[in-house]
Parts: sequence; C-alpha cells; structure tokens
Amino acid sequence: MENIQITTDEDKAFFEQMDYFSTYGKGFGAQTVWSIYDEGIQFGNDHPFGDNVVIRHKCDVFGPYDVTVPVKGKRWGDVWAAADKAIVESDDLHHIYIEGFEIKGNELTLVTGS
Repeated sequence: MENIQITTDEDKAFFEQMDYFSTYGKGFGAQTVWSIYDEGIQFGNDHPFGDNVVIRHKCDVFGPYDVTVPVKGKRWGDVWAAADKAIVESDDLHHIYIEGFEIKGNELTLVTGS
C-alpha cells in the first residue's frame, strides 16, 4: 500500500515560515525560537515600533526576573536579537518560544512559551 500524504496550502505555508525562522535564527546563533506565524514578518524588513524600543522580559513566577534590552536597529531581526538576549539574560531557558509582544509605549513585553 502506498503512503499517502495530504498537505494543504496552509500547511505548506506554515512549514515554509517555520523553515525560514529556523534558518534565520541559526544564522545569528539564537537560543530562542521565533513562533509568531501568519504576520508576514521578514527579518530584513523594518519593524513598526519606531525608535528607542526596548524588549522587556518579566516574570514573577519563574525566577523571578525583570530584564530590559534595547532593540539596536529598525529591522525585525533586531527585535528577535534583543528578545533572544533578554531571554538568555533572564536564565529562563525553559520559555524560549517567542509568541508575541504586549506593546506599551516604546516597551515590548515578551510573551513566551515552552
């Protein structure tokens, strides 16, 4: 009997995004996983958050920790690099999946998962 695989266009798009994110992360040595899908994010493109943006990674349960890292550039890749640094500095390497941001002025509070 033949192995039959059914893959939808949606599945293909998801896997393409996942491969793109993984390849980009490996390229700069990320210790985290970008897990924000279906937003059209390209790491070489400008992010919409403006200047003087910081990433905040805070938790009162695991740690506790409260880490703030400036985003050093205008590209989405700079946002990931800052988020990666914040997670590493927090020492909470269990929650390495970057799932979103809560925006408060120039501060992007990380939403992470495991």
